[in-house]
Amino acid sequence: MKLTLIIDAAIILLVSYYIMKKRLHLFENIFILMILEFLVTSYCAILYINLDVWTIANDTELFIIFRVYETIIYPFIWLSYFNLQPFFKSALSKWIWTGLFVGIQSVVERWLVEWDVITYKGWPFWLSFILQTLIVLIVHLALAWYRNLMRKEGIPE
Repeated sequence: MKLTLIIDAAIILLVSYYIMKKRLHLFENIFILMILEFLVTSYCAILYINLDVWTIANDTELFIIFRVYETIIYPFIWLSYFNLQPFFKSALSKWIWTGLFVGIQSVVERWLVEWDVITYKGWPFWLSFILQTLIVLIVHLALAWYRNLMRKEGIPE
């Protein structure tokens, strides 16, 4: 049942992303997706392999849920965030928007903890919140660098 819900959520997220009006250039979307895949898989692997502060369930269904979360749900939520962000003009609305999406990501991770997909071993939940914020900051900085590079290369926005 849990796997079905996650697969359905991933499909809905993918379909909604692909039918939404994108504000970013195709190359920017691809760049963001690559950066997010790299950061998310590294972030998760470091926490559950190197630091051993997370444990991922050994059950096949729960492990598949984690992989779908890590490779589809997590990056596409942030990709949607970056495509919707240009709609907001004021700094306050952008901060609220960022806080909302960090909250969404944190709730999804907490949901996985409640389902015993992820088990925290001495890992406080607020650190996940801080790491989510750090990932968004890194992607913003990488995107600013990439936009500058695209501008120098003469690729229109």
